Amino acid sequence: MVTVFDRIRENFQLYGKRDRQQLFNDSLNQTLARTINTSVTTLIVLLCIFILGGDSIRSFSFAMILGVIFGTLSSLFIAAPTAFIVMGRNIREDNVEA
Repeated sequence: MVTVFDRIRENFQLYGKRDRQQLFNDSLNQTLARTINTSVTTLIVLLCIFILGGDSIRSFSFAMILGVIFGTLSSLFIAAPTAFIVMGRNIREDNVEA
């Protein structure tokens, strides 16, 4: 989630005049490949630990697998819409005051 928020903030500074919805979409697309690649490589290692590891570490690796899956989904599908709602509200308030 932090990478998505950081990319949105960075793109706001670089392209302040752009359409807000397009800016958020571009920011999410820029972080999409990196997020998927990181999650897939982490899942490969965790699946190896889950399959080849002993009984004592299997439950830990399963919890980590769930954490990676839910963390990836929340980064992609929750972070950008939440930032759009929060920052969009601030943008409208700034425009009203000006």
